[in-house]
Amino acid sequence: MRDAAEYLTHVHALIIANAGIVHWSVVREDGQGTLGMLRYRLTLRDGGLVEAFELFEVVAGRLNVKTYSFHWQDAAGRLQRRWDNAAHRPEVPTHPYHVHEGEEMTVREHGPVSLEEILASVTAEASHPNDAP
Repeated sequence: MRDAAEYLTHVHALIIANAGIVHWSVVREDGQGTLGMLRYRLTLRDGGLVEAFELFEVVAGRLNVKTYSFHWQDAAGRLQRRWDNAAHRPEVPTHPYHVHEGEEMTVREHGPVSLEEILASVTAEASHPNDAP
């Protein structure tokens, strides 16, 4: 990967190719040289919503995501999960990486995740909610 614009193009292609996403909009996006950010709103086939945010840099051809938040809610607006690396949960062993599950205050340890992983996981689980762990 050469720069931020190339990564943003890659993300667009992932979204477009994902059959579980029926609509998406760019809330904000910027790619200047090696630095970039994205904020997208994705509507899922089941009516759920994913809000994706990344602040990133491309260094020596590799993506380095500095800050992220991936918020997933169901069609009724209930939080399913939100993965982020905000430093507000120092008690979590994987600090700053963690996931909020079901309720804002239910926080569990979780390693770093990519937007690509979240899109695959969320759209698969939203398509087959009874198969979820």
